[in-house]
Order: sequence, then C-alpha cells, then structure tokens
Amino acid sequence: MQFGAWSTLLGVLAVQNLALGIALLLPRSRNLANRYLGVLLISLAGMMTPFVIGYAGAYDRWPWLTSAPFAVPLAIGPLLYGHIIALSQNRAIGWHHFIGPFIQFAYQAVLFPFPVATKWLWDATVHQPYFDPAFSVAVVLSIATYTFLCWRELRVYEAWLHARRRQTRPALRLKAAALFISVLLTARAAFDLFDLLVRRVDYFDLFTFYILLGASGLIIGMLGWRDSRLPAAAMERTAERDWHQQGAAWLAELEREGWWREPDLDLPRLARLLGTNTTHLSRALNEGHGGLAEALGAMRAQAVACALENGSREELLSLALASGFGSKASFNRIFRARFGESPSTYRRRVHGSKGKSLR
Repeated sequence: MQFGAWSTLLGVLAVQNLALGIALLLPRSRNLANRYLGVLLISLAGMMTPFVIGYAGAYDRWPWLTSAPFAVPLAIGPLLYGHIIALSQNRAIGWHHFIGPFIQFAYQAVLFPFPVATKWLWDATVHQPYFDPAFSVAVVLSIATYTFLCWRELRVYEAWLHARRRQTRPALRLKAAALFISVLLTARAAFDLFDLLVRRVDYFDLFTFYILLGASGLIIGMLGWRDSRLPAAAMERTAERDWHQQGAAWLAELEREGWWREPDLDLPRLARLLGTNTTHLSRALNEGHGGLAEALGAMRAQAVACALENGSREELLSLALASGFGSKASFNRIFRARFGESPSTYRRRVHGSKGKSLR
C-alpha cells in the first residue's frame, strides 16, 4: 500500500470522525443525542474507509477485501434524524428506521466471506445490473426523506423555543445537522444525475463527495462535542391542557389578588404575575372567557356596583378610577354593557331601594 495525497487527506478526515464518534460514546458525554451522533460519525468514517484504502492500493494487494461491510450509507439519514429527535424531544426513534441500513449491511456481510472469483462474478452478473442501481436510488430517497423530516422537526423546535421566550441557541445543533443532510442530498443527487446523463461516475470521481462528507461530519461532530455536557432544552411531552379550566383558575387568582385594580394591567404584566407566558395566558382567557379586556371590565364594573350597593357616596368617576378604569367614557360604556343602565341610574335605583327598605 502507498498513501498518496488523496488517500492521506481522506484518511485524516476518517480518523478525525472516528475519534470524535468514539469520544461522544464515552461516559463524559453519554446521553441519547450524543450516542446517535457518535454512531453517525463512526458510520461516516466507515463510508470513507473503502476509498482511503482503495486509493492506497489495498484492493489490488488484498482483493479479498472486496464487499467488506465498511460503508452503510442508508444509515446516515436515520442516525441524523435520531440525533435531532433526541435533542428536541429527548426520546429515541423507532427501530423501523433502521430496517434499510440493516439490510444493506447484511447484504455486504453475507457476500464478504465468499471467494474473490465468486464475488467478482456476482458483481458483474447481479450486483452491477440490479443491486447497485437499487441501492443508489434507496440512498437518495432515504436522504431526501430524512432531509424533510429533519427540517420539519427543526421548525417545530424553533417555534417551541420562541413561544417560551427561550434563546434559540439550542436549535443551532439541529440546524447544523439539517444543513449537513441537505448538502449531502444535493451532492449525492448531483453525482447520480451526472452518472445518468453524462457518463459513468468512477471510483476517483467520488473523491470530492467524500471530502465534503468527511468535512461536514467533522463540523457537526465538533458542535456536538462542544455542547456534549450541556442539558438539552427538550420539548415537554405533556397532555393537552384544559384551557378553559386553566383560564378560570387564572381569572380567580387575578380577582383574589386584586391585580385588576391596576389601570395599566396588560397581558405581559399579568403573565409575569401569574408565572406563565403571554401565549398560554391569551389562549386560556380566550377559551370561553372573552379575553383579558372583557374579564378586567367585568371585575372593575362589579367592584363599582358593589360599592354603590353598599351605600358609597363617592363620585362615580372616583370609584371608577379606584377600580382600575382609565377614563369616564370606558367606565360608562362597560358598566352599561354589564348592567343594562348607566352608573348614575344604577346608583339612584339601588339607593332608592335601600331607602324604601329602611322605611
């Protein structure tokens, strides 16, 4: 074997991916997302291995290495998707995602022990005409499918972070992984189209693709190693809330604490007081409660009405301002809408009724 520029460059990338992959599987960084990423990097190193030793002349010197199960490209998509799901949801993906990679590995593993002459005959009569095109199509379809799934999960995760007013930095690793598989899909499709429309792609034409593969893997591997000890901001998998009941509970707390008396009370201020966020609060108050403005108006109007029923002689505007109303116009409008008459008419009626009851 003789290592030249091509085999040395690919070899360095393969060794770096392998080392990072093993490091991510060590106890220092052992969590679900890192395990997926570690196995992915080891798989990338395996994919580059046939080209590293091939450019160095290993297959010419030891032809029995033909069909050695180093490369399983169908594993890239599922492993990357598993990494993303583990980061965003802290769970594993289903075993069915790895049926394709298992079949591809098993095919090579079964073929590998056969004599060299048998493997060459199989390659010429069966593999090249039938299995090779089928595996090529399967790889492109697999990468395309998992590209879509990765970007979809990234959008959901970023929306979840944004809704909770959290930093979107935890999504950086997801974005890097999704970008990696997108670049890989584009490059692989370009080579396949070139092979189909221009001329047959040979062993040496794929050098650029594997350089891109190794460098991209190194980038996401270093990002993973950098954040390997950080806790993941995973989306909670909780049952759907009863938003109407939650809204009723928050309104009860609002009334009990007397926050409705604050004239400048708005949704962000109330969310902070309740220890929630504006998205949840708005949804809860709009589920059968009419929203925050209606709830505040009802509480404030009821407070003025109670004061009048208790015989208060204060000016109506003073009562309104003390109850949180911002202006006389809004007070009159909301009071009339709730009680069907103006505040002054209501005062005369309740005070008149009290005078008659005393006689």
